[in-house]
Amino acid sequence: MRTIKCTVLIIFLTLGVVGCGGEKEGPDAATQMRKNKLVRIATDAVNLPFEFGSGTGVQGFDVDIGNEIGTDLGYEVKWVKIPFERLFEILKNGEAEMVISAISITQERKKEFAFSEPYYDSGNTIAHRKDKMEIKDLASLSGRKLGVQSSSTGSKFLETQKTATNITVVKFPTLDDALGALNRTEIDAVIGDEPILTYSIYKSFPNLITIGTRLTEEEYGVVVRRSEKELLAKVNESLQRLKKSGELDALRKKWFQDVMEQARKEREEATRQQALKDSPKEITFTFIKLSGTFNMERLDGFQLNLVGDQTFQSNPILTTGNRGSCKLNGVPPGEYRLSMPIFKLNTSIKIPNLPSRTVAFDMNISSGGLQIVQK
Repeated sequence: MRTIKCTVLIIFLTLGVVGCGGEKEGPDAATQMRKNKLVRIATDAVNLPFEFGSGTGVQGFDVDIGNEIGTDLGYEVKWVKIPFERLFEILKNGEAEMVISAISITQERKKEFAFSEPYYDSGNTIAHRKDKMEIKDLASLSGRKLGVQSSSTGSKFLETQKTATNITVVKFPTLDDALGALNRTEIDAVIGDEPILTYSIYKSFPNLITIGTRLTEEEYGVVVRRSEKELLAKVNESLQRLKKSGELDALRKKWFQDVMEQARKEREEATRQQALKDSPKEITFTFIKLSGTFNMERLDGFQLNLVGDQTFQSNPILTTGNRGSCKLNGVPPGEYRLSMPIFKLNTSIKIPNLPSRTVAFDMNISSGGLQIVQK
């Protein structure tokens, strides 16, 4: 009788060790797939063009990859649409066999989950409004209000970086929500995945733009539970097949090529336009006698002065008939004091940051005085 009790106790303890030890995070994937006759892939379907809603279903670059993996496994794919914050919980609980959702491979995440070999190069970048082209790098974010997606690598990056100081971070459920807030001027910039920001801006937010460089270098991978070594090997086999056959490149071209190229051209044009706006200007002042008795020849040889952070003086005025002109070169956009002793003129004038290297003003002379009009 005592022997029987000991045997039962040993069996109980053994079962306890199996249930609590090792890397078993959830139901065995192979068993679940056989039972359900499908493979469940969890995704946050708000990441254009990786995964996004299509009626009651989902489509995108990641979805095409996941469907290829399902075909190789011999099962139909059921896409489980879940908010980003719950993706890893769903996987750990065994409610999905894998996660494919533009997930960056990080050392911290690898402590709990297993990742496939990388299938897409990514990284975080900065998005801002086109009227804030002075935002061009991390340092230029100092003192600003920034949006990130909750639980993302962009959010983690802002927690650890030291370059941008005195920042306020606002977390959003999705990058699209963050971009919407940026478009409404509620925040100053968004930090997030470069391909997702670039694509979403091109499709939905024409007033926004990215800086065109990355703050971090990352790679996307398929996520499975650490215990699923056999499943991970099969996922990697599928990815290797897609790479070797050229199908992965074809999918990239299908979902990204045209948009990314057009976005690059738009960014280059916006940068060129901003450079023109910021460039020093050639300023022309044209004096025009409209009425009155003023003798235009009295202007010959006089000069105009612009006083701001720097002082600029025009070449001597030359007149012909009822018209005359002078020029100033290399004048940066900004606020200046315009002075001209012959008219006892001392007034403020703004040199605008137009996308041009020249700015012209008419100085209309009449019996009522002198009127300055930008052309």
